[in-house]
Amino acid sequence: MDFLSGDLDRVFTVLFEMGKVEPLLKADWKEIYRKTQDRWPEVSSAIRRLNDLENLREMRDFLASLPHEIIEALVVEVAREMAHYHERGETLH
Repeated sequence: MDFLSGDLDRVFTVLFEMGKVEPLLKADWKEIYRKTQDRWPEVSSAIRRLNDLENLREMRDFLASLPHEIIEALVVEVAREMAHYHERGETLH
């Protein structure tokens, strides 16, 4: 499984600014996660690419090119990873 190794705050900020987070706040995230399992190779590829991008503009451009379902999976993944780090009291990377 791939993890976002870049700055989670920046990835979240870009997704939020693009309006991708708010529509999912009341969604069933378990269902989103379940639906994306068969597309996990695409999600993993997107995570690896995001890890290589160095600025917000590049992130926005890349995310804008992705299918809706992959973006939804990325929103869930960013939130999951952020929650994990906050639970452990670690500093975000």
